[in-house]
This record gives sequence, structure tokens and C-alpha cells, in this order.
Amino acid sequence: MYVKSVSWVTNNRKGRSNKHTKRFPVVFYLLQDGSFHSKRVSRLEAIYYKTKICKQVKIYCTECQEKFNVLVKKNEQPICPKCLS
Repeated sequence: MYVKSVSWVTNNRKGRSNKHTKRFPVVFYLLQDGSFHSKRVSRLEAIYYKTKICKQVKIYCTECQEKFNVLVKKNEQPICPKCLS
């Protein structure tokens, strides 16, 4: 599971203009097969998932001369999926 973002959303039935509308955190994530999903989480889980956010990076491998899109977590070096260098 690759976490893309954590955001706060409101209930659709009352709208954002109502000051009593409840807001809750939602995690948007990618699975290994590339499908995109979202799920409602608690406030504590939202803080945890914010530390696990990944970003998509384009890299160019100098050994195999190809370009790749790779999901990388914070403070990690991207690795080429073909030659693993």
C-alpha cells in the first residue's frame, strides 16, 4: 500500500456551508496492482499515514538507459526496477 495523501472531507448530505458539518480524515492510496482507493480513518491513523506518504518520481537509469516512474517514500533513494541499482 502506497499512501498518496491524507485530507479532510465533509459529509455530502449537509455540505460545507453548514458550520455543524462533521469533517473526517480520508487516506488516498495505491495498491501493488496500481488501483487507486480511499478509506476513512481516525484522527490518530491520519497522523500515522501522513508520515508514510509516497511521491512519484521520474528517474533515468544510466546503466540500462531507460526512464521509469517510481514511487518513493521520504528520505529514500529511487531504485531502478530493471537492473536494481
